[in-house]
Amino acid sequence: MALYIVGTPIGNLGDVTKRAVETLEKVDLIACEDTQHTRVLLAALGIKKPLVSYYKHKEQEGAALLVEKLLAGTEIALVSDAGMPVISDPGAILVRKARDAGVKIETVPGPTAVTTAAALVGLDGGFTFIGFLPEKTVDKKRKIEPYRSTPLPLVFYVGPHDVKKVVSFLYEELGDRTAYLVKELTKIYEGYIAIRLKDGVPEEPRGEYVVIVEGASEENPLLALTPEGHLAHYLAQGMEKKEAIKKVAAERGVPRDEIYKLTV
Repeated sequence: MALYIVGTPIGNLGDVTKRAVETLEKVDLIACEDTQHTRVLLAALGIKKPLVSYYKHKEQEGAALLVEKLLAGTEIALVSDAGMPVISDPGAILVRKARDAGVKIETVPGPTAVTTAAALVGLDGGFTFIGFLPEKTVDKKRKIEPYRSTPLPLVFYVGPHDVKKVVSFLYEELGDRTAYLVKELTKIYEGYIAIRLKDGVPEEPRGEYVVIVEGASEENPLLALTPEGHLAHYLAQGMEKKEAIKKVAAERGVPRDEIYKLTV
C-alpha cells in the first residue's frame, strides 16, 4: 500500500514528468479535486484510471475513506487541479491521516506556481509563502498580521476575480510597496508587471495570479521615532488623519486601532 503525492502541470502539459506519468499509470485509484479536470489531463496522457473526488470542503470525510482503501492495499495517487497537492490545495489532512495509519507516502515532484513565479521575477533570497487569503476581511487581517514587519517578500495566490480587491487590501494593511503581479504561468500569455500597491491593478485581470509583495523596509528612519512622532511626521506633511493612521500602522506592523488611540 502506498500514497503517491503527484505534481501535475500548472499550465503547459509538456511540464509533466516521466515519473508522474509512470506513477499515474501504475496506481489503482487517483484522488483529485475535480474529476472532469483530471480526466482531461489523463486523456492527454493516454491513461484510464478510476477517479475519486477529494476536495477542500470534504477533506476530513474524504481522507478517512481513502485511508481505509490504502489500508486495504489500494495504491492511490493524489493530484490537484494544477501543481503540487497540499501546497494551497487539498491534501494535508490525507497525508497526516495516512502517515498516522502507517501508510507509505511518496512524493512525485512537479511544477508549483510559487517557485516558478519567484524565479520569473528574479527573487534572489528567501520569501514568505502565504497562499490564498481567506474570504472574510477579518480573517484576512488575522492571516496577514504575523507578516506585517517581515523583511522577506510575501507571496500570495489570487484568482482573477479577486486580484483587484486583494491588492487594495494589501495596500490598506501593508502600506505602499512594490509588488509583482505574475499571471498565466507556463501558458501563452505568461508574464508579470511591477506595480505600487497604492496604484492598484492597471489591467483587466486574466487567469490565475501569483502576487509577490516586497517585504517591510529595514531602513525606514521613521521607525526610530516614537509612534506619536511617526504619526506627527505624516500629519505635518498634510496627510489626512485616517490615511496617516493607516500608513503608520502598516509601517510599524501594528493594528490601526493602536495608532488611532494616539489621536484621541
